[in-house]
Order: sequence, then C-alpha cells, then structure tokens
Amino acid sequence: MSRGSGSSSNPQKEFDELISALSTSDSLDARKAIDKSLWDRFGCSGAAFISDMASFSSISRTLGIGHFLKLIYRAREIIGPIIDANNGTLLKSDGDNCYAYFEFPDDAIRASMEINSTLFEANQHLELEEHIYLSVGIDYGDLLLIGSEDFYGDPVNTASKLGEDLAGKSETLVTERAMAKSTFSAHENAEHMVARISDIEIDYVRFTMAAPVSDE
Repeated sequence: MSRGSGSSSNPQKEFDELISALSTSDSLDARKAIDKSLWDRFGCSGAAFISDMASFSSISRTLGIGHFLKLIYRAREIIGPIIDANNGTLLKSDGDNCYAYFEFPDDAIRASMEINSTLFEANQHLELEEHIYLSVGIDYGDLLLIGSEDFYGDPVNTASKLGEDLAGKSETLVTERAMAKSTFSAHENAEHMVARISDIEIDYVRFTMAAPVSDE
C-alpha cells in the first residue's frame, strides 16, 4: 500500500463522514463498500511510533502537575524536530504521549534512539527532578493514515501497548514484524521477548540505551 494522502483538503472531515456512514448503515453490502472506501482512501503501510514519558504518576504526585507539564513541553521540543529529521510525521501529542508515522521502520527506530540519546545527554546537566525518560513502542503494518492528523490500525494498537504498557525508562520496544522490514540488526544484548496483552501475543525486541541498534 502507498501512503494514503489523497487529494481532499480536509481528510479528517472525509474520514469522519465515512465512519459516520459506516456506523449508521444497516446494509452489510453497504458497510463492506464503505470499509473498502476507507482503505482505498486512507490505507497505507508504515511504522507506528508511540512514546510515553516514564514516571508520570510519581512525578506529578510528588512535584505537582505544573512541574510535569513543564517536562512535557520540554520533551515535545526535543521529540518533534528529531521525528521530522528522520522523515517522520508527528501526528499528535496527547498529554505525555506522542504519536508519529514513518513510512519505513528504520527511520522510526533511528528517531527513537536519537531522542533517547538526546534526553540522556540533557539529563546529565540537570537536577534529578528535571530528568526526562521516554518509553517507545514501534510496530509496522497496514493502517489508516488520516492526512497528518491521526492514524488507526493494528500497528497503532500494538505500538501503544508496547510504548505505554511494557516499555521502561529509555527503552524502545520494536515488534519482530517491524524488525523484519528493517535493515537494522539487534545488538547482542537486546532481548527478544513475547508478551500477551488483552489476548494478543506480541513478539518484540527490547532495546535500551545500553543496547543500541546498528545499520547492517
């Protein structure tokens, strides 16, 4: 699938209209036709990148939400430009989460490593309460890309589970299917793991700052 950009000046509106039609139709054939239109219009293959800031609850409870909002702002100032520099599109930021689309998983993995490396370097010059740690999940597959606004699909769900539920501080979890589409090779210290969340089995590789990836 190619990137689902289309020609509409308002892809979000078009998407919403199709979803509305899908939800109100009583005809199975009509719903199948609408679903096909969704994938014809917005379907593409790519990498979903979802990040989460570690220690949200403990930091906000100890130092206050204002302090944590300051850290979110600083994190976004770092994350956005690095995603852009690695051919990605930062679709949205929601609280301490960032959601980005990459056509190629190589770029998503590289962006994650550069972001965590930049944060690590910045942390060396700051007090402990100012440190920022990111957890990232990356998956690859077919998804619905709504212009530069949002995306939906199994890779998005999986990346979210990895980045928000499983990844720890400064960790990047990459599904095996994303690795299969990548030219990166896992460092010998990277862990190949399996998780089961909500009856879904996820095979992934766990990278930490101590276990970088390298180009072959």
